[in-house]
Amino acid sequence: MRKIRTLRSQLIVWLAVPFLVLWSVSTLIDYDIAKRFVNLAYDRALLDTALDIGRQVKVVNNRIYVDLPDIALQMLQTRESDRVHYLVTGPNREFISGEPDLPPAHDLGPDRVSYYDDEYRGRLIRVVALRVPVQPGSAKGAVLIQVAERVTARSDFARQIILRMALPQGLLILAAALIVWYGVGRGLAPLANLRKEIEHRSHRDLSALPEEQAPNEVQPLIRAMNDLLARLSAALAAQQRFIADAAHQLRTPLAGIKTQTELALRNSQSDEVHTTLSQLHTASEQTTRLINQLLALARAEPGARREHAIERLDIARLARDTATEWVPRALERNIDLGFEGPDAAVDIEGNAFLLKEMLNNLLDNGIRYTQPGGQVTARVVPDGRQVALSVEDTGPGIPERERERVFERFYRVLGTGTEGCGLGLAIVREIALSHGAEIALDAGPVGTGTTVKVSFPKPV
Repeated sequence: MRKIRTLRSQLIVWLAVPFLVLWSVSTLIDYDIAKRFVNLAYDRALLDTALDIGRQVKVVNNRIYVDLPDIALQMLQTRESDRVHYLVTGPNREFISGEPDLPPAHDLGPDRVSYYDDEYRGRLIRVVALRVPVQPGSAKGAVLIQVAERVTARSDFARQIILRMALPQGLLILAAALIVWYGVGRGLAPLANLRKEIEHRSHRDLSALPEEQAPNEVQPLIRAMNDLLARLSAALAAQQRFIADAAHQLRTPLAGIKTQTELALRNSQSDEVHTTLSQLHTASEQTTRLINQLLALARAEPGARREHAIERLDIARLARDTATEWVPRALERNIDLGFEGPDAAVDIEGNAFLLKEMLNNLLDNGIRYTQPGGQVTARVVPDGRQVALSVEDTGPGIPERERERVFERFYRVLGTGTEGCGLGLAIVREIALSHGAEIALDAGPVGTGTTVKVSFPKPV
C-alpha cells in the first residue's frame, strides 16, 4: 500500500533535494577554486624559494657554486608545510648543489619559470624550474634551479578550506530547512484547523465550513465542500420531509380505520366477521406504530429539524417518568417493570423529546419480547465521565452473531414469535449518535435476556 505523505513533507522534500544538489555542486566548485588558489600560493612560495637560492649563485675562478648558509639549508629541510627538495645544475646540466637524485627537468620551453608535476621517491611532487643567468651578458649560459615539494600538503590544505566552507553552508541549509519547515507549518495552520473542524464535527452537522481564515488557494476547495454539504443537506431534508409528510397523511386515515374497526367489533355478531375485523384492527395498530416510528426516525436522522433544542436535563427523572408511563402495558402482560437510579439529579445535555422516544422504544422492545412473568428494568448509573442508561430484560435474548445487525432498519431476529417492524433499535441508535453517546448491546446480567446500554458524556 502506498504511503501517503503530508503536504508539508512533500514541500520539504521538493525544497531539500534542490538545496542538496546545489550544495554538492557548490562544494565541488569551491573545492576546485580552493585547490587553484592553494596551488597558486604554494607555487609562489616555491618560486620565492627558488629566487632565494638563485641570489646565492656565485662564480669564483670560473667555477659556479651556491653559497647557502647552514641555517638556510635547515630551514628548507624543516619547513612547516613540508620538506623542500632542490637541485641546482649548470649550463651543461652539471651538478652544482642540492639533491642529485631529483628528477631532471625535460621540455621546459623558453620560459624563465616553469611549473610541472613529477614523481620523486615514489611520491607525487610539484616542481618549479627557474633559469638564472651565470653572469648577465657574458654568454656563459644559465643555471637551472629546481625546487620541489610533495603535493600532500596542498591537498590537505585544500580539504581543510573546503571543509570550513562546506560545513557552514551545510548548517545554513539545515537552518533554512528548519525555517522552511516551521514556515510551511505556519502557512498550513489554516488547513490543520480545517481538518480539526471536520474531525470534531458530528456527521449530523452539515453546516458550511468557515473559509474566512483559509488561504486563497484553499478557499475554492472549501467552497466546493460547502456546496456539496448544502446539496447533501437539501437531499436529506427532502427525504425527511417526504417521510414526515407521508406519515402525517397516513395517520388520519389509519386512525379512522382503527376507530371504524373498533366500532364494527363491538357490533359484530358473526364469529367469522369478528375474526376478520380483529385481524384488521391488529394490522391498523401495527401500521400506526410503523408510521410513528418512521416519524421518530425522521426526527432523529442527520439534518432533521429538532422540535426541542438541546438543553441540560435530568436523565434519571426522565427515565423514571417514562418507565412509569409503561407500567400499565407491563401489567397487561404480567411483567415486572422497575426502575433503578439515584435520587439525586443526573444531568446530561440532550433533547428531551428524542430521549423519551429512545426510552419508549427500549421499554417497548423489552416488554414486547419478554415472556409473561419476566422482568424489565430501566437503570441510570453515573460512571466516571459518563452516564449509563440501560434497559435490561429477561427475554429470549439476541444471538451474538446478530447483535450488530439488529441496529439496521427493518431487520428482525427470526423465531421470536412477536410482531414488529424492525425500527426500534435503529431509532435508538440514531438518537444515541445524535447525542454523542455510545450504544452497546449485550446479554443480561445472568447470561440470558438482553441489555441495551447507552453511555452519555457528562456535561462540562
